[in-house]
Amino acid sequence: MNNPENETLEQEPSVQETKTPISGSEGAPRKRTGATKEHYDRQKSQCYAYFRVKKEDLSKVSSGLFTIYDFITNSFAYSTTKKTLAIGVLEQVKQRPSTFTELTNALAAKKSTLYLVCLSLERSGLIKKAGKNAPYELDDSFGKALRTYADWFSAWAARRDK
Repeated sequence: MNNPENETLEQEPSVQETKTPISGSEGAPRKRTGATKEHYDRQKSQCYAYFRVKKEDLSKVSSGLFTIYDFITNSFAYSTTKKTLAIGVLEQVKQRPSTFTELTNALAAKKSTLYLVCLSLERSGLIKKAGKNAPYELDDSFGKALRTYADWFSAWAARRDK
């Protein structure tokens, strides 16, 4: 026999309304659960490079065979689509500084995906912008940081503890 006192109540996830209609329900707001928001917030919090140093790449670098795709692969745990998008962003801002809207149009990218890729590139020091609506441009902070880490390690390795 079911006893209502022993039943545990499932909590409904928090709901956030958006203006994107669900297919077949034009005009009705789509509802997202709190899990979706938490997932997106987690994605945003992890938007920076985890650069992998692979000794086997040294010969590719010195022979000129190392590509921007190799660099992005070593820097970010992206899907192939996001890697291609990151390369597109870097190539676009290498040609000329570009706003988010210009990047969206030039790369035919979804805004949410492009935002996360730009956030990762910016937090990692590969691109920068002067203000909220300012254009992105290349940044050398990533390279400076890697050289600083390399110099620190060389100095640490050279020290002999007495």
